[in-house]
This record gives sequence, structure tokens and C-alpha cells, in this order.
Amino acid sequence: MNQCESCGMPLDGKTISEFDERYYIHCQDQQSGELASKEQVREGSINAAMQFMDKTRVDAEKMADEMMPKLPRWQE
Repeated sequence: MNQCESCGMPLDGKTISEFDERYYIHCQDQQSGELASKEQVREGSINAAMQFMDKTRVDAEKMADEMMPKLPRWQE
């Protein structure tokens, strides 16, 4: 399964952006095609980890900060 190049979420028919198949629907505005900022993606990843993985804020921040630089969109 492919994963979003911006946030790392798994991509499938329901979650893939209609503008660019490399991105999750929440990483790219589905009306304008504009990509979410790094801060928006980071905060979304933190909130998802806290909600769905039962992580603390500190652990979710650490996870996001370790994962995001490895994703194609954020590599420098």
C-alpha cells in the first residue's frame, strides 16, 4: 500500500487526493489543490497519533518530528 509523501498515512481509494495521488486528502485541499503547510501537517499527525494511537502529546510530537523528515515532501 502506498503512503502519503507529506504525512505518511496509508493511501487508498477513499483517502487519496483527487489532485495528486501522492497525497492524503487532508494534506491537499480538495477544492483548490493547495498543499497543507508543514505546521498543519505536523499538527494533524500529532492529533491523529493522540486520537487513534492513544499517544500523549509529547510522544505524538516526537513521533511526528522523527517521521516527517523521512517523507519525500519534507526532505531537504
